Amino acid sequence: MNKQKIIGVIFAAIISLTACQNIDKPAAEPVPADVTAAVMSEVELMSPAEKDLETIGAYYTDLDTLSVADMSVYVCGSGAYPDEIAVIKFKDADAAESGFEAVKSRYDSMVTTFIDYTPDEMYKLDSAVLEKKGNYVIFIASADNAKAQTIADGKF
Repeated sequence: MNKQKIIGVIFAAIISLTACQNIDKPAAEPVPADVTAAVMSEVELMSPAEKDLETIGAYYTDLDTLSVADMSVYVCGSGAYPDEIAVIKFKDADAAESGFEAVKSRYDSMVTTFIDYTPDEMYKLDSAVLEKKGNYVIFIASADNAKAQTIADGKF
């Protein structure tokens, strides 16, 4: 074999190995607290107060806490601002779908409250992050939702 053919074979082998590298790579399953910590380290939330499974029902009234595998939720402790971050991992896809609807209900309730209470804070809700990623539901309302979403998405 001449030198060009050998280089061509080696180059083709390298390309095929790197092209197939990510096919079977599973989606990342981050710890919800790691996601909220990463976001809150770079995006300010007003008066963040952590909630747990025992206290979350006062805020997420439609959430079935028995379907939650893990979660990290911070709400504005004073109640004066719509600042909030929730990363909730559910036990399965069906629970995540129901969980998404429960979080959307929380978002809708906040819009109803803050549109009259502090309308100058509505920009945080108008651009809020509300998404489902596999068995996770993410909700972020902050002064910089685009940056918060980029940080959160980087964890998945």
